[in-house]
Amino acid sequence: MKVSVRSLLSLTVVLSSLAVATLDAQASTYFVAPNGNNASLGTITAPWQTLRHAVALLRAGDTLYLRAGTYTGSANTIDSVLGTVPSGSSWTNAITIAGYAAEVVTIRPPDGQPGIKLSSGTLSGAAGIKYLIFKDFILDGANQTRDAGNGGPSGVYLNGGANHIRLLRIEVKNWLGFGVATSPHNDVAPWSTYHEVINCKLHDNGLGLGTSTAPYAPNTGYGVYLETSDNLYEGNEVYNNGGYGMHVVDNSVPGERHVSRNVIRNNKIYGNGVRGGTNYGIVVGYGDRNQVYNNLVYRNRGGILVYTDSTNTTVYNNTIFDNKPSEGILTQYSTTVTIKNNIVYSNGAAIVDLNGNSTIANNITIDPRFVNAASGNFNLGSNSPAIDAGVTLVEVPSDFSGVGRPQGGGYDVGAYEYVGGSSSPPSIPKSLRWVPGP
Repeated sequence: MKVSVRSLLSLTVVLSSLAVATLDAQASTYFVAPNGNNASLGTITAPWQTLRHAVALLRAGDTLYLRAGTYTGSANTIDSVLGTVPSGSSWTNAITIAGYAAEVVTIRPPDGQPGIKLSSGTLSGAAGIKYLIFKDFILDGANQTRDAGNGGPSGVYLNGGANHIRLLRIEVKNWLGFGVATSPHNDVAPWSTYHEVINCKLHDNGLGLGTSTAPYAPNTGYGVYLETSDNLYEGNEVYNNGGYGMHVVDNSVPGERHVSRNVIRNNKIYGNGVRGGTNYGIVVGYGDRNQVYNNLVYRNRGGILVYTDSTNTTVYNNTIFDNKPSEGILTQYSTTVTIKNNIVYSNGAAIVDLNGNSTIANNITIDPRFVNAASGNFNLGSNSPAIDAGVTLVEVPSDFSGVGRPQGGGYDVGAYEYVGGSSSPPSIPKSLRWVPGP
């Protein structure tokens, strides 16, 4: 077959155009540093200076690295109300904003401003901000002084159309409001959904005292305030917060369930309820098919509460210890709750089912014989009654540490499988990505 010179030239032009387009579309890596310059190129040797300037220039697939130091001032927040925050197009073409290598990066906003705020209907557009990954830095609310009775800003606030946001290894501390808050936008669609909070530390939030005329109520200032659906919270430490550890509830519109299909697994939730009151480690309400499993819930004011208008909630293989004065597990005004394979020991009360219609089976409420509960080691001793005492649950294929279940003749009860003398037990790694929908 003859190919004309003209055809070859045309093909060359097309291929060259495609190559240029591909290069233009390639992801870029940029840098920002406290001693940088916004007039620079954003390279590692010539970084930008402020987060607002740097973030506004990103495109889908780009990565922005934050060099070591403390980022202060209004221009060093990531706030879609005050500046442009672009979107990625998918998890494989997301925008990543990360602390660089092993450097310590702290974002410490001025009084009254959150660290990360992504909201619809703002400067960044009403269509919704999506596919952003934040990782490996600290959000510190130490500059917050607006100590009114209803708190102040949260470390992370995801509202309205913001969706598919991932927080990975972020430390959120010292906020007068909540550590991480996710809410609908004025109680109308679009909802803020499909978020992932993985291996983060959320602590010492909501500890303000308020004022003499507007004091803090005991049950405000949570580690997590979650009001939307289809989110994952995995591998986090949630501790020493003023109110609830994780508050997974939204009753803003009667009869509607905005808090559904959330997965809360493999978290350590302890020492919450610092300001007193009845503050549980985890409370779930007004939603359908929420899953709570493989969590260590200990030394809070209460363990796990499944609350009003919850339907089809599952509470599996949790270790719930020394939560006082309230119950280890309480179900109230909810339906079709299934509670299996949990260790519920040394709480104000064990399992209290005020519904009278929950399925409760294979739980241990006697001494489980932990290795060393005083030091926070809730692994099972060799003589634990929890070994092989559980029922098989396909929803829980591994334990808190990623060890595959079962290791013996049956599932163990609680968050850990007993592995005996094995130095390298078979394991199923914890996921770093979980996308229950689009």
